[in-house]
Amino acid sequence: MYQNKTFLAIIPARSGSKGLPNKNIKNLCGKPLMAWSIEAGLQSKYIDEVVVSTDSEEYAKIAREHGAQVPFLRPMELSLDTSTTFDSIKHTIDFYKNQLNKTFDYIVLLEPTSPLREVKDIDQAIEILFLNQNTEAIVGICKTESQNPAFLINLTHTNTIEGYTNKNFKPIRRQEIEDVYFFEGTIYISKTEILLQKQNFYHHKTMGYIVPKWKSLEVDDEDDFLMIETMMKKHILKN
Repeated sequence: MYQNKTFLAIIPARSGSKGLPNKNIKNLCGKPLMAWSIEAGLQSKYIDEVVVSTDSEEYAKIAREHGAQVPFLRPMELSLDTSTTFDSIKHTIDFYKNQLNKTFDYIVLLEPTSPLREVKDIDQAIEILFLNQNTEAIVGICKTESQNPAFLINLTHTNTIEGYTNKNFKPIRRQEIEDVYFFEGTIYISKTEILLQKQNFYHHKTMGYIVPKWKSLEVDDEDDFLMIETMMKKHILKN
């Protein structure tokens, strides 16, 4: 709880990953991948409950072993490749309200594929959100460098290149370009009522929580996993 407001952390962990099979329980530096997100949520000063939404009894068992609540198995129709994260969030909110008679003022989404977040990211993001009374959500963002539009190109039908924004290929130093950010998966927080209304964390009253490049890595495939393992050893386990 923070400033008399309650927080539910939801960790969506379906079992049907195609890019890296069973990635959510793959061993990362001695723990199943999703355990890093579970433990970060449990260590937060402000989160009241951490729940894992999964379609797998095996995943549910592992989640409970690491301290998460798993009061249901997610229906298969909400666990397809075409299912959205919002589908699982809404199902969780509805289950807590209708089956457990519990509601929360804020939802904190902790994607298990972003295990490099630290507990301080969760707590700082909550504090920053509350300092800005005109905002309703906060999400993780990271400054893009090599992928800045100033350095991007289009490929023409003759396979020649043309600048995406820098049409004349004018030499540009990094110090001269405008900062541009991309969405990443470290943290998502929203007022529950607004999330249900917008069905999205992204809107005009959403703040950005800036994270460094190394922390923005997300697990999609084996290469991502290996890079994250290296960053975990360098930045998290070292400390």
